[in-house]
Amino acid sequence: MRAQASANPFPGLRPFEPDEDHFFFGRETHIDELQRRLRSHRFLSVVGTSGSGKSSLVRSGLIPALQSGFMVTAGSSWRVAMLRPGENPIGQLAIALNEPDVLGATGELAATNRVLLEATLLRGTLGLVDAVRHAHIARHNNLLLVVDQFEELFRFRRSRQMANARDEALIFVKLLLEAAKQHEIPIYVVITMRSDFIGDCMEYPGLAEAINAGQYLIPRMTRDELRSAITGPVAVGGRAITPRLVQRLLNDLGEDQDQLPLLQHALMRTWDHSSEALDIVDYEGIGTIRNALSLHAEEAYQESISVIRAEVVERMFKTLTDTFSDPRGIRRPTTVKELAAICVATEVDVTGVLEVFRRPGRSFLMPPVSVPLDSTSMIDLSHESLMRCWTRLVHWADEEKAAAGMYVRLSQAAAWFEQGSVGLWRHPELDLGLRWREQNRPTAAWAQRYDSSFPRAMEFLEHSKRETDRIEREREAQRRKKLRRARLVAGVLGGLLIVAALLALSAQRQKKLAEQNLLLARNALNVIVSSSSQAHAQESAEMPEVEELRQQLLEKAQPFYLVFARQAPENAELRQEAAWAHSRLGDINRLRDKPGGAVREYKIAIDEYQRLANDDPPKAEYRRELAYSLNWLGETRRKWLRNPPGGVPHQRAEAEAAYDRALILQQELHRQSPKISEYQQELGRTYYNRGIVRYDGGDRKNCEGDFREAIRLLEPLPASQDLARAYNDLATLMSVTNRSSEARGFYERAIAIEEALARGNRSRQYRTELAIFYNNLSALAWNGEELDAARQRNRQALGLIGELVVPAPALEEQRAKAEQLRTLLRQSLHPELQAMYTQLADRYVEIARQSLKSGAVSDTEETIEDLNALLDELTEPDRTRLITARDDLNRQLARIRKGTAQ
Repeated sequence: MRAQASANPFPGLRPFEPDEDHFFFGRETHIDELQRRLRSHRFLSVVGTSGSGKSSLVRSGLIPALQSGFMVTAGSSWRVAMLRPGENPIGQLAIALNEPDVLGATGELAATNRVLLEATLLRGTLGLVDAVRHAHIARHNNLLLVVDQFEELFRFRRSRQMANARDEALIFVKLLLEAAKQHEIPIYVVITMRSDFIGDCMEYPGLAEAINAGQYLIPRMTRDELRSAITGPVAVGGRAITPRLVQRLLNDLGEDQDQLPLLQHALMRTWDHSSEALDIVDYEGIGTIRNALSLHAEEAYQESISVIRAEVVERMFKTLTDTFSDPRGIRRPTTVKELAAICVATEVDVTGVLEVFRRPGRSFLMPPVSVPLDSTSMIDLSHESLMRCWTRLVHWADEEKAAAGMYVRLSQAAAWFEQGSVGLWRHPELDLGLRWREQNRPTAAWAQRYDSSFPRAMEFLEHSKRETDRIEREREAQRRKKLRRARLVAGVLGGLLIVAALLALSAQRQKKLAEQNLLLARNALNVIVSSSSQAHAQESAEMPEVEELRQQLLEKAQPFYLVFARQAPENAELRQEAAWAHSRLGDINRLRDKPGGAVREYKIAIDEYQRLANDDPPKAEYRRELAYSLNWLGETRRKWLRNPPGGVPHQRAEAEAAYDRALILQQELHRQSPKISEYQQELGRTYYNRGIVRYDGGDRKNCEGDFREAIRLLEPLPASQDLARAYNDLATLMSVTNRSSEARGFYERAIAIEEALARGNRSRQYRTELAIFYNNLSALAWNGEELDAARQRNRQALGLIGELVVPAPALEEQRAKAEQLRTLLRQSLHPELQAMYTQLADRYVEIARQSLKSGAVSDTEETIEDLNALLDELTEPDRTRLITARDDLNRQLARIRKGTAQ
């Protein structure tokens, strides 16, 4: 039976410490090189990417080697001070120097000595040298100052919390440089820094030169070195590891050696998971390098929220990460006291959470579990890898970045408002600010890290809300005033209450019929929009009168869709109706040649359908409507580019991108339901549309592929205009690329399909398109000097065009019938309702005359507008009588306006 093994030899995410050098393998040549460089340069910068092992190399490699006397010229007597700049670099330096085994005192003198050390450091650029000299340490003692995570200094310099942060950062760097430059006292400085912060060193005089002189860029470990780093600690720990697991670990690590902390964490977890030799089953049981960290952190999170509110844990980790001040992502060390204030919790509660995450075998937070915590303890993530690999923390960091961005924007607006350069916030900025305040419940302690003007920012937001509420109250009062006026008029209807009751009884019985009629109305409007869309695709396919009628129909349909679009999205059904309405409003704007409005409505529909599809992925209807809106968004942008009514605020690539998204959805729908012909038809149509935008952009190769794919999909289906158009446009592409024989065949197929459609339906649309196809083939024949064929097709084209330009004699007859029907409809109005309308119109005339007499011109104008809305519902002779009264009122109004103007 195997003897009890020693403790876990792998530290996890945290770096190796100096007393763990017997577990530190694979870096022997790197340690030798560090000592060699330190002999030549007393300022040594160890630089590498996040996760490349900088801290471990210095702590568990360089420091033990120096203390063992391997740097012969300096001896083996070393006093080592280690610090991180944090939010108080000079204070942290004084604390590090005040350790008993460095320059510090013990007992009651410790606090006093630290204050004296800080004062000495601030006395001048040689403050660090003076502090060592005044400590009277033995002459043969060397001082090694290790500044880990040196990049924290750059964030501190940009700190909004300290007015003199920039000056203190410059002083700190100067202290290090001057100490390393002099040779009277043996002071050596080693810093570790992420390589992506090299450029920030230019902001400090002399720092870039010092780094260039003594820089050590951590090299990649060879495969043998990595194998040693894996197998060495296992052997020292008293266990074995199978060769196949070693091979698997090396392969999973691959070329990305920035994941060394993840490797150490996975090995730590595998060690705890196994009882004998470490093997692949143990490694896969903890989630491998890819998932081990996230799974382990999630396990700790679930444990922590069982004893404390989840909100406290979330706020704590949001505080310890920073992607706002630096998008690259850096750690933000914070004291226990500050964490408690930000999390709105007691220090006991915060410490309880911290102990869960720094428990032995986890090491997600620093300091290590062996260090007791108090109010001043500095808490930090053990490594940036936690910010990148723990899925929950990635999401939290994004939320914190967004919240901080909103707060800084709000604070800046408050400052500008105080200066008088901007006004208060209005919608939609105010809505965003109020939603941010409600969701994040910010506190002064939280805001202090980003901007110290928290009270001013909150007062600005509240002031904006009060002012907006006041304006809305005034608008409401105005609305109530109009409502009171309407109620006065409505008094006339009191006598008709009995009639209304009878009509209500009838309406109740017909409620079901009304609901059916609403569905029919929706379908009818969809038909109007759909048929208008098809006709709109042609070049002047209809007579002006018909086109005008179509535009009127679209204009009448628009308010219907607006009602649905403005519904409050309380559930999926209403959200779907709103998305459907926005999509149809996009159709209407497109057909009325309002591309800007169409793009706006399609985007709203796309966003809502995307959310619906995300919430209910199996529902094909959402994906189909999403693809529909994307396709027509692409069409709108394409036609806008071709015939711009002004500036075009988008590129051709944006139109193509909309088609691409639609195609992905439609391909999936067709793949899942290949027998549904509508899916196949819509997929073919979108390929055809994308082919057109590619043709317009000069991408002939890819547009040909789209046309051919559209034909492949549409050919098995019943003959359609889409297929005819695809053949025609492919033929046009063939003709401009000198492939006339292929073009002729495609033109003839397009003509054959369109002739069959025109025979079954004498629509002007089919005949117009057929004339275009005839003419295209005629032009191709002419270019090929086939004159007889060219004349034949040209005659066919001219014959169809001649038919199309002849006015339709039935229109006048239909107009007369329509006017007659309108008269009949008026006469058939319910007698009680007719009397009601007449009395209401008379009351409007009376109110208008009273308003005019009192000089209330605006009230008179509004009353006349109300009267106009009723005139079409009246029958003769009341209608003529009231029109005469209205005209008299308008003449009196005109005289009053003329007198006022003079």
